[in-house]
Amino acid sequence: MSDILNVVGNQCLHIFQCVWGDKQFLTYCSEKLVETVGASISLLESKMAKVAHMGSVEERMTVAIKEIVDFEWIGSSGCSLHSQKIVDGIVRGITRIAIPWWCKRTNRSMNEANRQRDTKRKLAILSHK
Repeated sequence: MSDILNVVGNQCLHIFQCVWGDKQFLTYCSEKLVETVGASISLLESKMAKVAHMGSVEERMTVAIKEIVDFEWIGSSGCSLHSQKIVDGIVRGITRIAIPWWCKRTNRSMNEANRQRDTKRKLAILSHK
C-alpha cells in the first residue's frame, strides 16, 4: 500500500514537498484530502451514537463513509489505476483512529458524570440530608 501511495501520491494526495538537498523534510496534504478526511470524521461522529452498541461498527462506518463522502476526486486526478486501494486505505485509517477515539471520549464523559453523581450522593450522606 505504501508503494502505491508513493507512486501516485504526488499526483493527487500531496500539494508539494519541502526538499533540501537530497532529504525530504515535510509533505503537505492536498486541500481536497483534508476536506475528505474532515467530512468522513464528521459523518463518523454523527453516526457513532446510533451504531456503537451494534456489531461490526467499523464495517458499518466504512460503508457509510464510502456511500456518503465524495472520493471521486482521487480517481479523476490521475490515480484511476489504484484509486480503490487508496480510498480503502484512507477509510481504514479514519475508522481505525476515529472509532477508538470516539469511544474513549464517550467513556470519559460518562465516567465524569458518574463521579459527579457519586460525589453529590456522598455529600448528601455526610450532611445527613
